[in-house]
Amino acid sequence: MTKVAQINAGITEGTTTPAELFLSYMKAEGVCAVFGVPGGLLHPFFVAVERDEDIDLVVTKHEQGAAFMADGVARTTGRVGVCAGTSGPGATNLLTGVAVAFADGVPMLVITGQASSSNIGRGAVQETGREDIDIVSMLKPITKYSAMVSSPEAFSRHLRRALRLAMSGRKGPVHLNVPVDFWARAIPNEEFTYEPERWRPSTQVFERESVKRAAQALIDAEHPVFLAGAGVRAAGAQEQLRILAELVGARVTTSPTGKGVFPEDHKLAAGVLGVGGHEQARDLLLSPEMDLLFTIGTSLSETTTFNWRQEILPSKCLMQLDIDVDRIGRNYPVDVPLVGDARAILTELFFHVRRLMNGKKTASQWHNAEPLKKGAARCEHPELRDVNEAHMLTPQQWRAELSEVLPEDVLLFSDVGGHMLFNVHEFELKAKQSFILNMSFGSMGHGTVAPIGAVLGGVDRPVVAVIGDACFTMNGMEMLTAVEYDVPVVWIVENNQRHGITWHGSQLVGDKKPMKSIVYEKYVDVSSMSRAMGLKVFKVTKRGQIQDVFEQALKLGQPCLIDVIVDPDVPPPMAARAATVGGFRK
Repeated sequence: MTKVAQINAGITEGTTTPAELFLSYMKAEGVCAVFGVPGGLLHPFFVAVERDEDIDLVVTKHEQGAAFMADGVARTTGRVGVCAGTSGPGATNLLTGVAVAFADGVPMLVITGQASSSNIGRGAVQETGREDIDIVSMLKPITKYSAMVSSPEAFSRHLRRALRLAMSGRKGPVHLNVPVDFWARAIPNEEFTYEPERWRPSTQVFERESVKRAAQALIDAEHPVFLAGAGVRAAGAQEQLRILAELVGARVTTSPTGKGVFPEDHKLAAGVLGVGGHEQARDLLLSPEMDLLFTIGTSLSETTTFNWRQEILPSKCLMQLDIDVDRIGRNYPVDVPLVGDARAILTELFFHVRRLMNGKKTASQWHNAEPLKKGAARCEHPELRDVNEAHMLTPQQWRAELSEVLPEDVLLFSDVGGHMLFNVHEFELKAKQSFILNMSFGSMGHGTVAPIGAVLGGVDRPVVAVIGDACFTMNGMEMLTAVEYDVPVVWIVENNQRHGITWHGSQLVGDKKPMKSIVYEKYVDVSSMSRAMGLKVFKVTKRGQIQDVFEQALKLGQPCLIDVIVDPDVPPPMAARAATVGGFRK
């Protein structure tokens, strides 16, 4: 702490404050930004962050946006994301963003304000108490740890515990609620070190006997299939997944949220399984020919397994790898459980399999099988990728054109809605390209806002977000944040003037009548609204336009939006999902 800061805080040499401790721990974690909306009962905290030279205070337009941005940092960098909101509505506005992080295992530190410790229990404005709004209890079901700090001296212990839980095992959000008068209170300098490795053990472990059993099963399998989820990305295990699949000769599918963790143009890639996925992947997983299924970092959720179809069970061996023991065997009986870090286990499996092979091939019959479909041949309705000038632009057409100019290292975010299903189905991601989608909680707005956090968190690659017009109207005001901080994200809004997934889905369930209330009564002018916020705006209405427009936007290196007007009557690939919603399974 500087002498000036000490004088301002009214403290002496040999002492510190919880605010200074917070900043020191954050720097040790590699945190470079805190996202939030300042308010009275968290004012000293925000002042401390603002005055720090190494950590940026990013003021968002809504606390939900702050949580989404912190999530974007964590998903793309592996570091803990940090967001904050004052007490009362500031804290409750964070809830959806925190729930998204909890559902997907994303590490996040949430700081909320609280009334002065001397006023707790008196009914102070925005106080957290039993008779008021208990934000600590509200956040407990959607965090790994939620606690009110009991004293300034206890702050560092709470903070270490929170960070240890956030970054260990299956990662996730944690929450600390701090009385406003604690932040600047003088406390003795602690002897504890700030280096995380001194107080947070590594969880990159595995059980060796299970690995040996798994290796032998992989060698013996004649028709092995891998199903990879977002846990592969979280562990940074994409390369380990690829080299093991090639060694074994296994065909590889991904969950929708795991899309891109295995190169989709690879000869062993069968595509996406589940909602928005590919018929080829579904046929592979439902075939009695599959004798081994190895799931890696996927919870085998409803949206991946077509409402937990039993046909997905292989004829001989189901192997499940997950860092969370509670997810092993939750939905299907498992023959070989593998609990631990995906990168560590896949690496160990590779060496065990190669040693057991002893220069020979595995039993896999895929080596000589018919090649898998790629590109448009893998997708439904490939004819809609090449419509004539007279036809209104289709979702398939512009994605096919965009795919040809997407940077080889693009970080592609998808929001939630009908456009999401087209994104999962139509884009074919290559080795260095990445795809981010929140589907466990399925919150609209995340894919619109999280890209801002990714860039501000230090991601140094092209960032593109494909969203819907309904997502834009729900959380698009955070584009003002992007303009204010000059964040070079390119948003592509698929504009059909409705909540497309609900419009088309309503025609597949119940009485199969379209839900008219989710079609906009008056035209929502996405382009004009975006221009008014300060974005550079482009509009695409017909074939052959998006490639040039996208390359222009990317070169500008500033917040840009491409408003793509599409045929609203083209349904997304969602029949399999609709059949399971609300018990409508056929």
